[in-house]
Amino acid sequence: MLKAAFFRQSAAEEVLVLPADTHMDEFVAGLNRWLSVSSEVEALASCSGHWPVSMPKEVKLIKTASNWPLEIHYDTPQTLGLDRLLLANATWLEFQDDLLVITMGTCITYNIVKNGALKGGAISPGLQMRFRAMNHYTSDLPLVEGNLEAPILGTSTEGSLQAGVNVAIAKEVEGMSAQFCHEFDLDTVFICGGDRNALRNHLKKYIFAPSNYELHALKRIHEYFKNQGLS
Repeated sequence: MLKAAFFRQSAAEEVLVLPADTHMDEFVAGLNRWLSVSSEVEALASCSGHWPVSMPKEVKLIKTASNWPLEIHYDTPQTLGLDRLLLANATWLEFQDDLLVITMGTCITYNIVKNGALKGGAISPGLQMRFRAMNHYTSDLPLVEGNLEAPILGTSTEGSLQAGVNVAIAKEVEGMSAQFCHEFDLDTVFICGGDRNALRNHLKKYIFAPSNYELHALKRIHEYFKNQGLS
């Protein structure tokens, strides 16, 4: 999925969201339209795939080797996903405290921030990946939609699959969060990502990010770089 937002002060006035298979020219046209508003418009982007040649020169690419506010205590920093870096750093800038950042996306990532450093965490399959895997790797199980209200007792194959994903994933996140918070003495658990709402009915005590939080995170990191004279 391709996402961009036009911010004026701290508010996102317009958000552009396009499917991943969208022709890049359409996305770039949206960026150029915003850039034409004023010569003072600034832009920062993250990219998990190929950086298009047509991207406007005003758009600066954030990279894994950037000067992040957090120290990176990870044995293989070159393999650390840009999304994990971005969200952990931006969330730490917001809370200025030790915390667990959970991202509910294609995969579920758990990221520990402690004493000004990103320590690492865990990665497990996300909501849709689990549904698709059970359908793909078996001959009889259907591909079903998630159900946020699914009970733990499935009385049909569809209901059993939903219990095994929707209910189980909430139990996994709850258990992993409790273990991380106990071992690292954390009080704050922040949950973001497109599938974060799948947990709302189960995990009441945690902080849930607003929609398109990753765009706000990108803006926060841009402001940090600018204030530090790094961009």
